[in-house]
Amino acid sequence: MSEFAVNLRDRVRQAREDVQIAKQASDEDRASAVGADLANLERLAAEHGVELPEQSSGDVRA
Repeated sequence: MSEFAVNLRDRVRQAREDVQIAKQASDEDRASAVGADLANLERLAAEHGVELPEQSSGDVRA
């Protein structure tokens, strides 16, 4: 796996965690902002053919 793909997958994983943390803290503004970043990262991954791990049932995007 390329360094780009590894980095992108790590950023997606971190963004997913950050959305969860923001939601648990009832910080909807933060969850929304991080959710938008996550959507951009997922789009970038799709454009470059980088497969991302599926979200677990507990993962919720803002």
